[in-house]
Amino acid sequence: MNTQLAFAFGMLAMTAIVMIATIVVGIVKVIKLEKQHKELDRASAKEVEFVHRHITDIERNIYSELNETRRRFDEYTDNLKRELQAYTDSRIDKAIGTAGQKQLIKN
Repeated sequence: MNTQLAFAFGMLAMTAIVMIATIVVGIVKVIKLEKQHKELDRASAKEVEFVHRHITDIERNIYSELNETRRRFDEYTDNLKRELQAYTDSRIDKAIGTAGQKQLIKN
């Protein structure tokens, strides 16, 4: 009976050692995975920040280009309007027969 009891305690001790080793390995793996998860979170946050900055820069450039294009378009239409007014005025003056004469404009 003594040997059977010693065998049972030996098996229990071996089982306990294996379970403790398994628990320790599991805890070590969990700690490593947590560390890896934190590193991935940090890297992901940096990438998101970089993409956000890049999109903001592109948006700023697009608005700048649009403003410049609009300014040039407005300048072009103003010049065209002045030219058309000058041409129309010269045609009216020619039709009336006052080309080259200065007129006094009364209010």
